[in-house]
Amino acid sequence: MNGDHEQLVGIVREHVRLHVALAEQPAAAIVAATVEHLGDEDDPERVEATAWPVVVEELTAHLTAQTGWPESTDSDRLTAAFRALDAVGIVARENFACCQNCGLGEIGAEVPQGRGVRGYAFYHQQDAEHAVEGDALHVAYGSFEGPPTVELGEEVAAALRAEGLTVDWAGDPNTRIRVPMSWRRRRVGRLAALPATVRDDLAVDVEVLDGWRGLHAPADGPTSAARLAGLHLPWLPAGARLRLTHAAASVVVRREGDALVGAYRDGGEARVGRYDGVELTRRLVDLPDGGDRIPGPAGFLEVTCQHSAGFEEDVPLDTAETLHLLRRMRPLSRDFLTCVGRSGDCVQTAWEPDGLWVERLDTSTATSVGRYATLAEVERVLTVLAGEDRSIVDELGGLETRRW
Repeated sequence: MNGDHEQLVGIVREHVRLHVALAEQPAAAIVAATVEHLGDEDDPERVEATAWPVVVEELTAHLTAQTGWPESTDSDRLTAAFRALDAVGIVARENFACCQNCGLGEIGAEVPQGRGVRGYAFYHQQDAEHAVEGDALHVAYGSFEGPPTVELGEEVAAALRAEGLTVDWAGDPNTRIRVPMSWRRRRVGRLAALPATVRDDLAVDVEVLDGWRGLHAPADGPTSAARLAGLHLPWLPAGARLRLTHAAASVVVRREGDALVGAYRDGGEARVGRYDGVELTRRLVDLPDGGDRIPGPAGFLEVTCQHSAGFEEDVPLDTAETLHLLRRMRPLSRDFLTCVGRSGDCVQTAWEPDGLWVERLDTSTATSVGRYATLAEVERVLTVLAGEDRSIVDELGGLETRRW
């Protein structure tokens, strides 16, 4: 029996380690993907029970390792190269589709309506997995109107080289571009979240109110209070609520700024920091205060955005996760970030056909003031808004006013 369990742990760890390194899914989603991956071969409940501690171990190891990485990794340079290609009319997508054939069949749907493009470049999921395992990455490229050309391949290769990546390509338009690299994708914000550390965990039944859905939302049903408090509650959207029930006691949790507010069935109410949500569940069973409060990461913004994982509204993000989303915004897309500081200052940024636009919104006059900016300029604007609660768009100079 022990041998059987050890074998399952090994299989689970291999799958989990891969997805932790890919850095596309948060902890709960990796567990769910592991259950789906192995569900036909083993009991799903057994797989889930095995996967949770493995995910925590592997994610903790990843977070520890990334503290020793250089400021810019090969994976960061790869993303920068793809954004540069997008900006000049080549639709560039990372970890796109499951395989080469599916990627070729689906890349056309990525072309934004009404915008002219000159070609495409992508690597698919299997390419990314091979890169995680230490192999070179292979980038496909081509035209939407004919076979791949040498000129287009040279342009893609040049963009990769411009970011400091090594390119192994002999100029054959019938071969993909080989990129030897060290795959190192950082995890920040929700992608770095771990279950809360608690002395007395308990099971709560979750009911999602007000339509919170998506990759980072909890599922309805029973779960660990520690997992809920560590993985979900800190990012509760402003318009969403959760009803948490244990035995006959229940609490409805909402978020107000950087605080979680629990309204209990007996009429009482409690307010804690958004990283201290486990305290709201402890009161369901009259457990004593858990002790020291957990300090949140630097910066705070209410963010509404459209990005590769979908649309999100009024989600609280720290500086690091906001910048992560900014750097992965796709120029040839409808991606945008609308960020509101603690005092209500609002800054919005989006890729337009002429470049990266950043603006300060004024709802009282239905106008915005802004200009096209570099990525570094927008990073500074959002960093100051998150950390100092003030907009510095006006300090950029050369602004224009737009009416809505």
